Amino acid sequence: MKKALCTLLVICLMLPLAGCWNYRGLNEMAIVAGMAVDSVDGQYLITFEVMDMQRSTKTEGPSSELVFSKGPSIFEAIRNSKRQLASKLYFGNMQIIIISSKIAEENGINSLLDFILRDAEMRETTEMVVSREETARELLMGSKKDTGAVSYDMIRIIREDLNVTGSVPSAQIYRIYNKLKTPGVDVALPAFYVAEEPGTGKKHIETYGSAVFRKDKLAGFLSAEETKVLLMANNALKGGLVTVYMPSITPNNITLELKNVDSDMRYEATDQKINVTLKTNIQAYLGEFPHNNSKEDIVVIDPVTAATEKMLQNQIQDVIKKLQTQYQSDVLGIGSLIYRKNLSLWRQISGQWDEMYRTVPVEVTVKLHITNTAMMRES
Repeated sequence: MKKALCTLLVICLMLPLAGCWNYRGLNEMAIVAGMAVDSVDGQYLITFEVMDMQRSTKTEGPSSELVFSKGPSIFEAIRNSKRQLASKLYFGNMQIIIISSKIAEENGINSLLDFILRDAEMRETTEMVVSREETARELLMGSKKDTGAVSYDMIRIIREDLNVTGSVPSAQIYRIYNKLKTPGVDVALPAFYVAEEPGTGKKHIETYGSAVFRKDKLAGFLSAEETKVLLMANNALKGGLVTVYMPSITPNNITLELKNVDSDMRYEATDQKINVTLKTNIQAYLGEFPHNNSKEDIVVIDPVTAATEKMLQNQIQDVIKKLQTQYQSDVLGIGSLIYRKNLSLWRQISGQWDEMYRTVPVEVTVKLHITNTAMMRES
């Protein structure tokens, strides 16, 4: 009897070691690189960018193709795609979800987030972006590629932008969800559009700054330059360039390369009145300064620094005013700062915070340090 029990136990222990219970080969999967979500006649129209593994070669790699499916809900629209596919869609490697501005403005993004977080295959690190075109699917259809996928290009643009141009935010699913569930903060998503190359007629996808939300619904858009200063104020900018025009020094634009941006936001509360201060410290290199004599570099550091500080201060103040008055969107998270620092105060003002936020004064200070002129000096 004891021997029989031991044998049974060994058999039970061996069962989990038999391999993947739901294993599928590549020939049985349609790997989704990205998907676009639109609304047509009261139904969801979803466009999937699917990798074509059958036609891949060693020199060119896999290409992609588009699959369209429709349904009354996002889940059913995805399931309905099986009517035209021999293989089941696989979302484990999906990088991008594109939503139309119409859905974002009218329906919001809560229902889409709910489905993604319930689905076992979709990653919480997937990026969500908003289309500036009339539909979301135009981003996947607008750029013709012989190999690779538009979705993979978009994810690379987003991930590298914060270090290079600083013109678009990153918005992963789990971060969006966390912000929507946190009191006193709104979200900003990357925005893309289809740009036409001059003189060629060719088209490519390009960033269009950010889509600003109020709660879970689209409130409006910020340009690439406005997004840069928003990221700067939000302590999320890791690089990029700043151009300033000073005709008293040179007839050409002066360009600084940002190396470090550190922003600190604080508040003071007196008699239920909130005053906010935002201090931004920047370290930058003098990247482009066209003039006749490089020995002048060190002479003009102070006026260039002062002019750039004033310019950035005004730009940040303009964006904050636009967020407060035009969009009523607290992307900077001023309310969240109060919620985290003083819960009792937040409980007192949370009921009227939407109204208070529009008139909260924000004092902006920018301090710039040009640490390198990128020129050799004579010894």
